[in-house]
Amino acid sequence: MKILDKIEEIFCGTALLTTTIILFINVMLRYIFKSSTSWAEELIKYLMIWIAFIGGGICARTGAHVSIDFIHEYLSSKSKKKVFIVVNTIAAIFAGIMMTYGIKVINFTISMGQVSPALQIPMWIPYLAIPLGFFLMTIRFVQEVFKGIKGDKDDDLKGVN
Repeated sequence: MKILDKIEEIFCGTALLTTTIILFINVMLRYIFKSSTSWAEELIKYLMIWIAFIGGGICARTGAHVSIDFIHEYLSSKSKKKVFIVVNTIAAIFAGIMMTYGIKVINFTISMGQVSPALQIPMWIPYLAIPLGFFLMTIRFVQEVFKGIKGDKDDDLKGVN
């Protein structure tokens, strides 16, 4: 799984850097030369979508998803562990369901033959971020469930303390 960790991080980092560079160049073209590229805004939008969905897997792995911990502070260590396992199980099920709906969206988009307006790429490519991102989140939430089941120390459980 360390390879998958690196792939996720390299992809998000590269996509974010690419987005920044394209955005900077497009702004410079617009304000200095009074002209901009037609494809830049569309590419930036699609890259940000990919960053968000692939980044969801990173957040699930690192325990960085948004959570409410008001009640959590009043629970015993054993109860925290149980809540951690339940929450991550529910999150894994939800991500799995969303992945299947994402696959349906991809199949529908392929059947329609839709292409993007500026880049002229098949629209299933930007939409592929949905099932792939939720697949990664499912894997990561399942990993967290197993960590919760076998983990003896609270330190092993991200987001539990």
